[in-house]
Amino acid sequence: MFDRYRPDGSALFDVERLATTDGMGTAAPTPYDEMVDGSGRVRTAWTDLVAGYGLRGDPRLRAAATRLATAIRDEGVIYNEVVGSTTVARDWQVDPVPLLVDGVEWSDLEKAIIQRSTLLDLLLRDLYRDQKTIRSGLIPPEMVFGHPAYIRKAVRLEVPGPHALFLHAIDLGRAPDGRFEVFADRTQAPSGIGFAMIDRRLLSRTFPQLFQTCAPRPVTTFVGTLRLALFDYAPPGVDDPTVAVLSPGSMSETAFDQAHLASILGFPLVEGNDLTVRDGVVYMRSLGKHKRVDVLLRRIDAEYADPLDLRTDSRLGVAGLVEAISRGTVTVVNTLGAGVVESPAMHTVLEKLAPVLIDEELALPSVPTYWAGDDLQRGKILADMDSLVLSNVRSGEEVVVPLVDAATRAELAARVEAQTWQWVGRELRPYSVAPTMTPGRTDGPGTAALRAAPVGIRAFSVAQGPTYAVMPGGLGAVLADGPAGSAVRTVAAKDIWVTSADIGGHVSRRSTTTAGAVDEAVARGATRPARTLEYFDVAAAASPRVLADLFWFGRYGERTEATTRLAKVARERYQEVQYRPWMSGTAAVPLVLHATGLVTGTATYLRTDELIAGGDSSPSPERVADAIAKLTDLTAARLIPGTIAHSVERLIASARAVRDQMSTSTWMVLAPVERALEQLIAQVRTARDMEDAGDDSTDSALDLGSELGHAHDEVLHGVLALAGLQAESMVHDAGWRYMDIGRRIERAVTLVDLTRALFADHRDREIEQALLESYLVANESSVIYRRRNRGLYQLDAVAELLFFDESNPRSLTFQFSRMQEDLAVLPDALRSAAAERIVEELVAELRRSDPDDLATVDTAGHRSDLDDLMTALGTGVRDLSDVLNRTRFAPPRQAQPIWGGGGDSP
Repeated sequence: MFDRYRPDGSALFDVERLATTDGMGTAAPTPYDEMVDGSGRVRTAWTDLVAGYGLRGDPRLRAAATRLATAIRDEGVIYNEVVGSTTVARDWQVDPVPLLVDGVEWSDLEKAIIQRSTLLDLLLRDLYRDQKTIRSGLIPPEMVFGHPAYIRKAVRLEVPGPHALFLHAIDLGRAPDGRFEVFADRTQAPSGIGFAMIDRRLLSRTFPQLFQTCAPRPVTTFVGTLRLALFDYAPPGVDDPTVAVLSPGSMSETAFDQAHLASILGFPLVEGNDLTVRDGVVYMRSLGKHKRVDVLLRRIDAEYADPLDLRTDSRLGVAGLVEAISRGTVTVVNTLGAGVVESPAMHTVLEKLAPVLIDEELALPSVPTYWAGDDLQRGKILADMDSLVLSNVRSGEEVVVPLVDAATRAELAARVEAQTWQWVGRELRPYSVAPTMTPGRTDGPGTAALRAAPVGIRAFSVAQGPTYAVMPGGLGAVLADGPAGSAVRTVAAKDIWVTSADIGGHVSRRSTTTAGAVDEAVARGATRPARTLEYFDVAAAASPRVLADLFWFGRYGERTEATTRLAKVARERYQEVQYRPWMSGTAAVPLVLHATGLVTGTATYLRTDELIAGGDSSPSPERVADAIAKLTDLTAARLIPGTIAHSVERLIASARAVRDQMSTSTWMVLAPVERALEQLIAQVRTARDMEDAGDDSTDSALDLGSELGHAHDEVLHGVLALAGLQAESMVHDAGWRYMDIGRRIERAVTLVDLTRALFADHRDREIEQALLESYLVANESSVIYRRRNRGLYQLDAVAELLFFDESNPRSLTFQFSRMQEDLAVLPDALRSAAAERIVEELVAELRRSDPDDLATVDTAGHRSDLDDLMTALGTGVRDLSDVLNRTRFAPPRQAQPIWGGGGDSP
């Protein structure tokens, strides 16, 4: 069970080790233990959890941890980590052991959080209005005006409602004596609510009985409070407001957090290009029209919010947004400029500001912090630099001084002396420790044994009438050991369970802003506000960006399926040649793989022409091995367009871009596809390392063939399930129609290209028979063909089935019919006469053709009618895609100031 704890419940973790991991050569104070008290007894809040873990034992806990990790992948919970100039999607890490906080203790903390939020709110209002705190000398002016988050355009911009600070997040830790201290305030665009919600849902499913036994306070009430508060901050005179969440895009670090929060709030997730400002009013491009937006929950940094009035190189914001705010036609929360009060330098003045602004002493202190703009505090920084984290408020740099060398420390000291007001030093304090199953720096890979690790808490508060409401819990964090952990380097997230009230003395506090509160008000005779139903209409909104992502989601899904089917057919044919080389038609096998390369655009990369060099002949064992290697590359090469892995990556990227439009089951379907490809890539790397070490390459390639088959099956299972999910679990609105058009376009393109590659030139009877069989299998039509036809395969009968049969979902005429239907039922504002005309021409072109003519071979051994028809249809279908991209999906050109701008977006 708790193998790092003694049987009596006292800590067994190595206190001496933790006391010397501060990296400073001196012993740090013993950290506060969240689970056991000073006498070695388990704290009351932890009793039920410890008992439950004890009954389950290590094997069941490890199994639960595995289930949790799988559930995270199945839900598609990711964090986009920026590595250099690229963004890498990492699986979100959640510790299987929750962090429990006593309900009475949390009640006191909650009051202190409300006080701190109120203080920062009043400070924010003063900094952008009368600036009495600056004129009176309470705050040095350079501390405010030198901070990049201070927005001069935001001075005297009014915010509807009693609070300038709408949403506040606080990063908390415990001092060794158990007192909570603030390490950072988050006021710019606080993140983490979406992560906290998904952590609670996944952990409660992993340990349902423990969850019921411990009965933590629900966090869903906070989301209801946030939702109602957003309605309350609508501009004056707006009774039925439209609310949206403004995101920097699917490649931002917290894209999942933004999308999940928007989903549970029931508001659309929009990007800058989805919005426009006309006559001082913000509108959302929606189904070809413009719908007014009244409230924006901002998740982009304020300086990027408007390329006209703020950063001119921004591609994330909305041109004219500042003007709309100044006119009072839209509310943006948090308000522009709110990030200035999250400056670490502010921590040095809050204690003296509290008695002035709120007439109270500060209940929730900050970690000891020093500002180099003050001579005394700068001396403290220079004297104790080895025990500090240094932050440059101007550049955003943060340096954990104990982790750098002597030369760097000397350089830092010189910079502090030269740029005094820009530097802030914060003491490295040991966080409290709690049990975790997340591996730390000192654990081996994959270790899941319970151990003690430093932990932190991000708490959230939201404006609620004249005060603030606090989430009962928040987003916990398992931190790295040593100075890195003290500098808030996170290893994994941690769900926070605040114990509920009971007879034992816990305080029960019922939120007055939940849906239940609205019901109570209605029961007393109050009128239920109609605006609470507005999101049902707004959720159906579809901007050009959303439509484009859904369109390409459909195309990449179909492309993945088609490429996998082709690769699967080619692999199976090569394996048949391997074991039965005497079979007729074996010379067709290289032609199938070469055609696959031509259709997918990978022929040059794979060099498939080498397989058919020298004319039609049966593949030798060496060529079989070479073909298996090429098929492996076709499956696993992520960076090559046209491969299965590349199509899957683009499919997943498209899904993430419109995550709020997707069924939650989407990620359950896509996760096994990702895993199968990752396993294959790892096996390919191992096999090629073995080849480099001298193993027989032919044997290695043949052994890899079975792993390749498993990967193809898993990918095919996933994309087929995805197609069923799209058909049965998505609303068939305009976005779905464009997604379906994308699927039909991709299927038609693949079919015409494959037909030309295999049958434009006539070959001898045995080869053509084998090609026709492979062609039917790849297009999922072999069974129906055999039911309708007897004897040999005939090209005219195959053409009848795959070109002209309106009842065959794989035929060309079926694809064109579905395109016509989808285009015809679109809203008038989204219909495209040009696109409809192209499809009509494609239908007419196909109807003018005859299967017998298509099968006719001229004197040069070429099927000219077939070649010409496939060329015309392929060109027409690609033109259709281009027309839609130009007229329906192209993002609007963003307005820029006449004096410049440009540059790359951040």
